[in-house]
Amino acid sequence: MNNLQKLLSLAREAAARAYCPYSHFAVGAAIESTDGKFYSGCNVENVSYPVGTCAEAGAIAAMIAGGSKKIANILIYAPSQTLITPCGACRQRIAEFAVPETVIYLAQTDGIDKSCTVGELLPSSFSEF
Repeated sequence: MNNLQKLLSLAREAAARAYCPYSHFAVGAAIESTDGKFYSGCNVENVSYPVGTCAEAGAIAAMIAGGSKKIANILIYAPSQTLITPCGACRQRIAEFAVPETVIYLAQTDGIDKSCTVGELLPSSFSEF
């Protein structure tokens, strides 16, 4: 299994564990850190909207808790037929922990739909000013 397949597998597993009783829209995210470790997270909703946690935020928290500091690649997955992208807050979170070469992969039920760089996902992020 190559690293991209591993990211997709981890994100799918995370989405299957998502807690989304209100939206019924599961999301999983998987990170490969620059030191070669893998982390994942899922969305966790709360009745007190918008207090929930996005999958990307959960994966980043797992990465930091695991001792890694920078994202080499991140894959975001939802079991749907529609392309999903990170929310604005998660775009900034990803940029905070990204390196210039970081690639964001966007996947749905049929596999990876698209990939882009951090700069394409979030042009003119706060870190650039």
